[in-house]
Amino acid sequence: MPSDVTHRFDSTLAQFVQRHFLWLLVACYVLAAFWPAHGLAMRLWQWKPAALGSVALPVPQFLLAVMLFSAALLTDVGHLRIVFDHPYVLAAALLAVWLGPVLLVLVAGLVVPWAIDVNTRSGLLVGLALVATMPVANSSVAWAQHVGGNLGLSIALVVVSILLSPWVTPQLLTLLGMSLSEGERLYCAALVNQFSGLFFIGWVILPTLAGFLCRFAFSPVRIAAAKSWVNLVSASALLLLNYMNCALALPQIRQSPVSLLVATALLATMLSVVGLCAGWLITWLMRLKPETRSAMMFGLSMKHTGLALILAGTVLSGAPIATLMIVLATLMQHLLAGVVQPWMNSVSSPS
Repeated sequence: MPSDVTHRFDSTLAQFVQRHFLWLLVACYVLAAFWPAHGLAMRLWQWKPAALGSVALPVPQFLLAVMLFSAALLTDVGHLRIVFDHPYVLAAALLAVWLGPVLLVLVAGLVVPWAIDVNTRSGLLVGLALVATMPVANSSVAWAQHVGGNLGLSIALVVVSILLSPWVTPQLLTLLGMSLSEGERLYCAALVNQFSGLFFIGWVILPTLAGFLCRFAFSPVRIAAAKSWVNLVSASALLLLNYMNCALALPQIRQSPVSLLVATALLATMLSVVGLCAGWLITWLMRLKPETRSAMMFGLSMKHTGLALILAGTVLSGAPIATLMIVLATLMQHLLAGVVQPWMNSVSSPS
């Protein structure tokens, strides 16, 4: 039947994108570095739906809303009930979501000024601080699902960290700004102003709530039928966001010192490594099961860089190294997830 053929097609395509997402991400970076014109033009696009009259929706913010709506729509809230049986596990995980990365930023704030000249590192620590204060990425749920991880904990980390971020992220950015240079402190203050108020309500909270409402409004059968297409749309939105922001940042950093690029890549990697180590340590100390360890490690090592890219594109357009930090963090968290996935499969499978 045609419907069966269509379902097989979208399911196969969604699996292909999910399996090769890392390489698609790299392809976006290559396109942005050598053919940035289309990405720069897309950053200026505005969508004017007829239902909103003269209101124009900037494409980057719209893509963020699509990602958050899609994640909420596919969230099986029933899994969250498992977490309420072990509230201390969720509390420890949420604390580690921000504590480990914040400590990394504080250490980097001491080491980077000593190692890299102030005139060349502009935006490096701000980009690191922005990623460190982000909530958990939606993609961590997919990685946890691949290895049979605890979906209840994985989904709870995403949902609760996003809902807490309007209060947590501005406070942490203000705190971290106190340990940075004056110019970086001004960037942090601008990020706090952008993150607060109508921006967060309109582009983060409302799309997330709309996704949950649609989850309850439509039957599980209809949502399951549309799951592959929703995943495709969400992945495409993230790839487009990376292309648009890389188109702004990558051509500007070709003349940057090699030491600065190496430091950026190293800090982006350390951000994920800190999360992986924190997840492993918490589960070891609390003697939790392997499936909980998988969800914890993926959740703590993957940040919502889509939201960070939107903020960077609005506030940090004059600091391309900050955007580079975010796109490398996106790349490294998926790369490291792929590296540790075989080990998690081996420890999660029955002996």
